[in-house]
Amino acid sequence: MTTDTRENILQVANRLFVRQGYTATSTRQIAAETGIGKATIYHHFPDKQAIVLALLGQNTERTRQVLEAVKAETEPRRRIETAVEASFRFFYESADILQIVRREVPGGRTQFKSEYVSFFQEHTTLLTEALQQGIEQGLFRPVNPAETSRVLLAMIQGTFALAYLSGERLQPPEKATNSLLDIFFRGIEK
Repeated sequence: MTTDTRENILQVANRLFVRQGYTATSTRQIAAETGIGKATIYHHFPDKQAIVLALLGQNTERTRQVLEAVKAETEPRRRIETAVEASFRFFYESADILQIVRREVPGGRTQFKSEYVSFFQEHTTLLTEALQQGIEQGLFRPVNPAETSRVLLAMIQGTFALAYLSGERLQPPEKATNSLLDIFFRGIEK
């Protein structure tokens, strides 16, 4: 029951934080919407910030899963496809809470940066390796693998950022993946 209660608290808090913001959400409101007493919340979390950081921690676990899925692919093209799809799925599931942490949580930008810098570095390395291997196998034309991996990550993050900034919801991960990979692998020339 304790794990279920903790998970319920996190689910309700996530929904409330996304709907009305971190600052506007109270611990009392989280307790009421979860159907528990405020003391139960404090049994699991010392304060509201600990709740949002636990949500960030769940996203950190998702980044590990993304990297593991990418690492598992040994064929260069498939590794790139997996990296793009896993990244879009991650952003699709995590975008709202990541933005809240960055914008509203005291020290959130620092926490966000420390959690994700190594993820992006490792992601870049895995893509660079796939590109280099694909070049060596004659699958891809000779390009600078490190620059190309950064361009690909910029395409992924740019797609997410533009959708977010325009107030649109990101396309489902599969559709966004197919669209981006078509342009990445084939370019725009006839």
